[in-house]
Amino acid sequence: MNINPISSTSSPAPLHDIVGPVPFFPYTTSQVIVATLILFLLLGGVGYLIWRSRRKRPLTRKEAMLQVLAALKKELMVGSDHDFGIHVSTLLRNYLSEVFGLAAPRQTTEEFLKSLHGQERFSPPEQEALSDFLRQSDILKFAQGVAESEERLTLINAAESFVQKGEEQEKQ
Repeated sequence: MNINPISSTSSPAPLHDIVGPVPFFPYTTSQVIVATLILFLLLGGVGYLIWRSRRKRPLTRKEAMLQVLAALKKELMVGSDHDFGIHVSTLLRNYLSEVFGLAAPRQTTEEFLKSLHGQERFSPPEQEALSDFLRQSDILKFAQGVAESEERLTLINAAESFVQKGEEQEKQ
């Protein structure tokens, strides 16, 4: 009796090499390069569109002033008549200072109107309209005048009209 479990008559089972998992990537190198380039182009295009949308053209003085006056129209009856008179007068005086280089913000209405008489920058009808505008706003500012919505709207429209004409004159 042969007790040896390994018998000389039986042959042992063949041993195969143990191999780990086989790496498998279904794409070729050229496909990966093309896909990477397409991805970078798409990301660059999206980045450019975002950059371009954030880079807005700055407003001209005329556009900025007209936007402020439009906002003032929307809130026509907000605030006291005194504050409205100050605000609308200050807006137009600052505009005249920026666009035409006039000393409107630093002068009284009378001083400013006298300084316009010798200039050919504004026609007589425009000077008269400006005079009416400034006097109406002075009544609101200094004489506690009362302005209904129609009067406020008239002042805003007069300022808008002057801004529209003023920008055209500045270009000439």
